[in-house]
Amino acid sequence: MASLSTFLRYLRLKLLVSFYRLIVRIFASPPRPRPDSVLRIPSRDKGRTIKAHLYKPSGQYAGSKGPHRVLLNFYGSGFAIPLYGADDSFCRFIATTAGYVVLDVEYRLAPEYQIPAAVHDVEDAVKYVLDRPQEYSTSQVSVSGFSSGGTLALVAPTLFPPGTFQSTIAFYPATDLARDPSVRKAPALHAKPRSPFWTRIFREAYIGTMDPRDPRISPAYADASKYPANMLVVTAELDSSALEAEDLAKKAEMEGVASGRNVVIRRMKGCGHAFDKKNADGNCVQARDEAYGLAVDMLKKVAGESG
Repeated sequence: MASLSTFLRYLRLKLLVSFYRLIVRIFASPPRPRPDSVLRIPSRDKGRTIKAHLYKPSGQYAGSKGPHRVLLNFYGSGFAIPLYGADDSFCRFIATTAGYVVLDVEYRLAPEYQIPAAVHDVEDAVKYVLDRPQEYSTSQVSVSGFSSGGTLALVAPTLFPPGTFQSTIAFYPATDLARDPSVRKAPALHAKPRSPFWTRIFREAYIGTMDPRDPRISPAYADASKYPANMLVVTAELDSSALEAEDLAKKAEMEGVASGRNVVIRRMKGCGHAFDKKNADGNCVQARDEAYGLAVDMLKKVAGESG
């Protein structure tokens, strides 16, 4: 009986998420990334690999010798929508202006794969980099992510010993998946809330029956002492995930006072979730340029290079 109930629950979530995916395909152009090459990173699961788009240092950094400083990036998906490749322009920008090798890592999506599948993919991708000191400068590893990918970028440091990462960069992440979506409010009073219904569906698809306060799911409940010495958290005034993300950043800042942790919190005025993907909105384009510039500044700083 329990197995039947589990199957019916999965079927319901699969149908709902598939419907949402169809709507996204109809009304949104699919990402068309142009990486320099594609890696197949070994997974802990036998016979399976993890796809990663690789962006080489370019511009003034073209031809730089390895081992290279590296940024692992995780895309935004709501943990369920296949938008891999949407961060192509960000990855290229970092490779060109900060001189990093950027690995844009694909991770498994729900409801086909629930937690901890995505977290395992993140962990395996990081281990892949750390195991190749001849290719990557293992003392210069940073992580970044957008939306749910930003959540994963905040989870990643909690999976490894302190000092593994030089910096964590998170754009409009969700940090507390235990909080009822209907009570989440954006900083701007006039902001249109994101659909609590679909937020619940995506969360149920991703989390299943696990405790949403698990730090691998909600970094708000993680040990903030594990965060790296440098953090950038970018939020948006019209986004209902902004306040919880800022709370986490402030907590990390407070707990890192003794160690001199550098935490940069930047809220983009007049912008909503995924603002950097809205190329037709002049205000969002300006905010995107500022946000990406902040990421470059931090990455250059941790690499010992002036911005």
